Amino acid sequence: MDPILAQNVADLAHFVPELVLLGAILVVIVADLVVSRPHPGVTATLGIAGVVLSVVAVLADLPAEREMLFSGMLAHDMFAVFFKLIAALAVLFCILLSLRAPDVRRESFAEYIEMMLGMALAMYVIAAAANLLSMFLAFELVSMTSYILTAHLKGNKASSEAALKYVIYSGASSGVMIYGMSLLYGLTDSLGAREIAWGLVGGGSQLAVAVGMLFVLAGIGYKIASVPFHFWCPDAYQGAPTPVAALLSVGPKAAGMALLSRFLYEAMALRLSTGGWRAVTLAGAADWQVVIAIIAAATMTLGNFAAIWQNSMKRLLAYSSIAHAGYILMGVAMLSQMGLSAMLFYLGVYLFMNLGAFLVVIALAGKIHSDDIDAYVGLGGRTPFVAVAMAIFLLALAGIPPTAGFVGKFYLFWAVIEQSHLIWLAVVAALNTVVALYYYARVIRRMFLDPAPEGAGPIAISGMHTTLLVVLLVPTLAFGIYWWPLWRLVSAAGAP
Repeated sequence: MDPILAQNVADLAHFVPELVLLGAILVVIVADLVVSRPHPGVTATLGIAGVVLSVVAVLADLPAEREMLFSGMLAHDMFAVFFKLIAALAVLFCILLSLRAPDVRRESFAEYIEMMLGMALAMYVIAAAANLLSMFLAFELVSMTSYILTAHLKGNKASSEAALKYVIYSGASSGVMIYGMSLLYGLTDSLGAREIAWGLVGGGSQLAVAVGMLFVLAGIGYKIASVPFHFWCPDAYQGAPTPVAALLSVGPKAAGMALLSRFLYEAMALRLSTGGWRAVTLAGAADWQVVIAIIAAATMTLGNFAAIWQNSMKRLLAYSSIAHAGYILMGVAMLSQMGLSAMLFYLGVYLFMNLGAFLVVIALAGKIHSDDIDAYVGLGGRTPFVAVAMAIFLLALAGIPPTAGFVGKFYLFWAVIEQSHLIWLAVVAALNTVVALYYYARVIRRMFLDPAPEGAGPIAISGMHTTLLVVLLVPTLAFGIYWWPLWRLVSAAGAP
């Protein structure tokens, strides 16, 4: 057998989680063809089983050190493991949320679960992608499954419009990104991320490198909804089923951050013997750091100020997710181990607090028949547990102690302060935190301080929603009090 082919076959042993997800997709398709009518419970169980088995496969094959798979297309390292776990948890929770969501169609539930599993598969590959080709193909699979899920509500004008905008922006961003990648390939004659970094040392047109890098950043910026590539985000969240909006706010955003980190820390920087990084492109050593820092500042500022004027909880959380993309980009821009670890930690806790906020929206949707903030008036008296849970999730998103959101922002600020030339970014982030607290507190005030409408009775949510709220509340509070286990994990996974 050809040695390269033999090595690729051997590498399949580290590709088991992705193969498990692919098998789960096929099982769901066959099961849907065999049964005569939809069985959402059975379909969801098959999807959940596939995700859980993939997580087992991930944990059963933890890498002692970085290995390259399939001729350098994928990397098998702890950085990839962390993002696979984030992707799996996001999809797992969103499948559970979909079981009782009033805006998920039961007659096409199998196709819905297939797309969620497909997105999980794409996010797994993005987490490990170490080659521009594998990065782009996985990126496209995430995009396609995302706008198919956004258009899940057939016949709904808002859903169709949101999906159309998603497709248009997706196509444009993909074209821009692959053109940027082609420039980098032309300059270095390589698609491997680390080979590109060495190929750029001391050679190539600085203008071509800058254009290539900025075009790739534009494509990735679309996926993470950073400014100025965020326009699709609020409409997509508003038109999509709420569990899909929850998934889009966490899963693809984390996958985009993984892709951005791999690209910047491997293709655009050299690893030093001291363990740090040094930028190798553009006119100055820190130029792209400044570009990312400016994007981070603009993203959090626009997201927070736009959220102030929203009357829909889904749109408020959409703009909130844009702002949080800005906070997370702070860690990416630092070009340091501390910055990467802070970014990973914040993504880990953001998963729980943001999905928790969306879970409250889903749990109440069938009871108050609205996602307007005004419909949350008096919820503190009508459903105390749900209102308290929502308040905790919102305070965590604002970064108030003793929640995990506070610890996450503390590490991000620490990482920025270590880089003295970017101290202005910490000041901008601090001011934005005050703005964010204003619109989160507005929701809390409506729930606890404003009286409920006359004749409004108590609200009871399902046992499954109550259980999921507890599951998401525990880490949101626990990691705000004792966060060392999660910090140790992200420190081990903090270098691609």
